[in-house]
Amino acid sequence: LAPETRVWASHADEVKEVPPGFKRTAHSDVCGVEAMSNTDDDLYGVQWHPEVAHTEEGEAVFENFLSICE
Repeated sequence: LAPETRVWASHADEVKEVPPGFKRTAHSDVCGVEAMSNTDDDLYGVQWHPEVAHTEEGEAVFENFLSICE
């Protein structure tokens, strides 16, 4: 994925602090934690919508996640 990309986000709730064991992997002007990961436990989370057309690399996000799951 590109170092910066456009995503579709709609925040009513948000994670404000990364939990222990996680690393912040994305942020935006409106949300300090847009994505996080714990690679030791294969745990990943995003606070935006990779499934919508407005997210430029959404399909690549799903493909990368599928690769991790396999």
